[in-house]
Amino acid sequence: MEISCIIIDDEPNALSLLEKHILKIPSLNLKGKYFDALDSLELLRKEQVDLIFTDINMPMLTGLELAEILPKHQKFIFTTAYAEHALNSFNYHVVDYLLKPISFKRFLQSVHKTEAMNFADTASPDNMTNPKKVMFAKSGKQIVKIDFDDILWIKGEKEYVSLQFKNERLLIYKRMKEMEILLPLHFRRIHTSYIININYIHKIEMNHVLVGNQNIPISKSYKDEFLRFLNEKMV
Repeated sequence: MEISCIIIDDEPNALSLLEKHILKIPSLNLKGKYFDALDSLELLRKEQVDLIFTDINMPMLTGLELAEILPKHQKFIFTTAYAEHALNSFNYHVVDYLLKPISFKRFLQSVHKTEAMNFADTASPDNMTNPKKVMFAKSGKQIVKIDFDDILWIKGEKEYVSLQFKNERLLIYKRMKEMEILLPLHFRRIHTSYIININYIHKIEMNHVLVGNQNIPISKSYKDEFLRFLNEKMV
């Protein structure tokens, strides 16, 4: 599935890095790159692109202001050097946001989220308003319908993942990396073996998250990104 995209960033080095990342992925088709969001409008008036990579904080026209004037279905991946600027980005059709400097690994995760969202849009027109509400998965000899909102946490079990619900546990044949791509933004990986639904967090203390009645560890490799995410939600 080809994804057409453009880059908008007033920082030449940041724009160049994104371009290099995009050119490494065959499914991405770069249609243009701009230092000013105003300059991108000429292309966007003529044709639709699947995805816009744009900095949030720019002179003349910010990334958020651009999102306000474009159609609501336009997909964005926002980039920023300041985590606090990403807070309001979730008011729009945002696939993800990337904190600068952007590693290729983190960039690739965002592209996978876009691909999963596009697949859901194609598979069911009803998913345009909520593209990742449910999925179907094989568990043993059954195919089961899974509502993402009902999942408390996910644990990796080698070739499988176990999905923990309030009153049951479901084991499905899927790796953690594959599962992570499919999940909505209110799921966060906090450990090699755990992904949690932030809607079920009771408290966070001593490098552990209490989800339901389960204390789940936060590993060092995921701690910084998880804390940045929490800081955006802090009041």
